[in-house]
Amino acid sequence: MKILNLILFCGIFFIPLKMYSQSNCNMSVTYSEMAFEKFKNAYKSDNLDNAKIFIKKGVEDAEQASAYALICDCPLAKNYALNAVTFGIKAGKADNLDDAKKQSKKAMDMSLDVMTATPNCNQDKK
Repeated sequence: MKILNLILFCGIFFIPLKMYSQSNCNMSVTYSEMAFEKFKNAYKSDNLDNAKIFIKKGVEDAEQASAYALICDCPLAKNYALNAVTFGIKAGKADNLDDAKKQSKKAMDMSLDVMTATPNCNQDKK
């Protein structure tokens, strides 16, 4: 009877916790995908003002990706997301379109790295 209670206890409390952690990992990927798209739109933009609009939204999405990666216990993905934020901020401060595109491309690459790193984070913990 004690074993049955222990199994029931573990099933009620630990399985949902693992599912919660996995959903946070999925949210990190989702926000990094959104950041990637915004930085890509900035990179393809033909004027600085439009690029800066996309860059601002990309930075916000990359910040969210970083927060979810932290909750997901994925430090590598968190660092990539913070790098995307850093490059995005540099792109937003650029004085010309070429510099903004250069930094947006770096932010795109970092956002892509978040998408690549996140699914591998908890492989060792399973």
